[in-house]
Amino acid sequence: MKHLYIIGNGFDIFSGLSTRYSDFCNWLRDKHPFVYENFCSVFNIEDEFEWWNDFEINLGYLNVKEYLKRYSPQEKSIDEILATIKYEDGEVGDGLPSSGSTLCASRLHDLLEIIECCIEKWINSTQRIFIDPKYIDFQIDNSYFINFNYTDTLQVLYNIPEEQILHIHGKASKQEKLIFGHANHLYLDDIYTADADKTCEELNVYYKNPYIYIYKYDKLPLIIKEVENIHVYGFSLSEVDEDYFDWIEKNTPRYSKWEFSWYSDKDLQRINKFILNHKGLKDRSKLIQLEDIEVQPIF
Repeated sequence: MKHLYIIGNGFDIFSGLSTRYSDFCNWLRDKHPFVYENFCSVFNIEDEFEWWNDFEINLGYLNVKEYLKRYSPQEKSIDEILATIKYEDGEVGDGLPSSGSTLCASRLHDLLEIIECCIEKWINSTQRIFIDPKYIDFQIDNSYFINFNYTDTLQVLYNIPEEQILHIHGKASKQEKLIFGHANHLYLDDIYTADADKTCEELNVYYKNPYIYIYKYDKLPLIIKEVENIHVYGFSLSEVDEDYFDWIEKNTPRYSKWEFSWYSDKDLQRINKFILNHKGLKDRSKLIQLEDIEVQPIF
């Protein structure tokens, strides 16, 4: 194969979509203010712009101790204790969390499921509106695309066939489960309570283990094993991306030439760190900025 394109959110933003997580914050505040307020309260968000810009990373840094302190229920009355005992014996179940869970863990579980649903709705509403779309020069023939975004940008703007695209984290328009999450496996070694354990478990459901998603596609190693050119567009290579790119680097030829797009100084720092951490990559990589080309839109 001649070209492998790895597509991140910066590519969609360049193309004209408002798909920053700060845009999701604005959408959520406008469309579902109750969900927005609850989420901000749970994660104790103060600097809104900074927190939402690194939404996935920050998901993994919930202050569990503070969360438990603020949301643990008050001491129960005798009647409530008896009701809980009966519930555990299977006699009653009204208004209590699912079996094996706790009130704090159940609250977090429900909130994150709601956020997942909201992300799907936001993406589907956002990708209907391309603001002054921009195009880049793709080599479509003899190419394959690993798309980390949930959108149909490659299909809509470039008419790239579905069989050439892997939506590794799901596709919103097909109502597939959308994969989002953090890179911080959470545990508390100084709190030994069921509430602490179960709350960490709920958050660790969103721990993004790349190998789970990579190995779902058993043909991927064969597809990329002889690729000549690797184009990484729209990534800052944050900590939630690192393991994916480590795997791709290990499973592509030593002669493959790499091309990384960058937008901010932070992008440059992270990309350069990745290059330096992978022996031999510096001599076969280059940095670019995405540039618009004049094309006739296909829609």
